[in-house]
Amino acid sequence: RARPIIMTTVAMVAGMVPSALGFGAGGEFRSPMAIAVIGGLIMSTLLSLVFVPALYTVMDSFGGWLRSVFGRAPKSVA
Repeated sequence: RARPIIMTTVAMVAGMVPSALGFGAGGEFRSPMAIAVIGGLIMSTLLSLVFVPALYTVMDSFGGWLRSVFGRAPKSVA
């Protein structure tokens, strides 16, 4: 799952680098937006590849702990 995410991020960042460096006509106008887009891409990639799986692991362990403390919920009588 990491490979397509990383490939997409690298391609998008590589495409935004000329705008971030201010090349071409009106480059100084587009440069701040390109820098913000690059930063957002990098942060969202790190969040999706590191933070979300780590949070899932912590919550799964917490659920296991809750089950061990409180036991199984009683089955409802229908």
